[in-house]
Amino acid sequence: MKKTVIINKLLLAFSAVVLAAGLFGCKKAGNDSKGVKTIIVGTGTAYNPYCYLDENGNLVGYEKDVLDAIDELLPQYTFKYETFDFANILLALSGGKIDIGAHQYEESEERRKNYLFSTESYNSFITHIIVLKDRTDINDFEDLPGKTVHLSIGSNTAATVLKYNEDASPDKQINTFLAKSLQSEQIVAGLKNGQFDATFFPLLDLDKYNREYGNILKAVGKPLNSSFSYLIFQKGNTELQEAVDGALRQLKASGKLSELAIKDLGRDTTQGE
Repeated sequence: MKKTVIINKLLLAFSAVVLAAGLFGCKKAGNDSKGVKTIIVGTGTAYNPYCYLDENGNLVGYEKDVLDAIDELLPQYTFKYETFDFANILLALSGGKIDIGAHQYEESEERRKNYLFSTESYNSFITHIIVLKDRTDINDFEDLPGKTVHLSIGSNTAATVLKYNEDASPDKQINTFLAKSLQSEQIVAGLKNGQFDATFFPLLDLDKYNREYGNILKAVGKPLNSSFSYLIFQKGNTELQEAVDGALRQLKASGKLSELAIKDLGRDTTQGE
């Protein structure tokens, strides 16, 4: 009887040692996996060639390529992507649903108050007044009062025009057609049917539109806004911001960022047009 009890105790002790060894091994593996933090990136799907869906429904474009290149340089993070309408990306960032907002964001005083910007830019964003080529009555910003212009909600261009209207007299107002996100064919149709008289985008987009729709648009006057694009983070998230900035500096120094711009955009726009 005593012999049986001793054997059982030995078996229990041995089992405990084996179980402890197994648990220790699992714990170590768990620590390794927890060492890599998942970062949720919020971006859009309707802004070709920056962020859009290919024919298979995959997220592609310059925005995605830059973020993937940053991700490769930061082994402590893994990036996952969630898509939103442009106007909802920063709302998702404010609500803590995403960690990075990525949609060619230009800086503004209001955005600086609410969000943390990367200190490194990754693209220039110079917007021009765009009209149909047969328009002769719009040659600069001074010709826009009394006309209707298409504006993307939340863009720096929209902020510039709306601020102008705040300060302008009633007879100098610019009529605005505000929209969340229009496809390129909707913008061209709006210009053709007189829904609006002008819109705003970079020369890169002008080239793309003219290739797609038969060389029907032109840029007029001086650029409305001349700025750079940044990634945006939640206020206080300096650890992620500094890591991303370091990766962007590496991509610039190696020439990789310029290579991605040329591949996706057709020209190196990382330093300006």
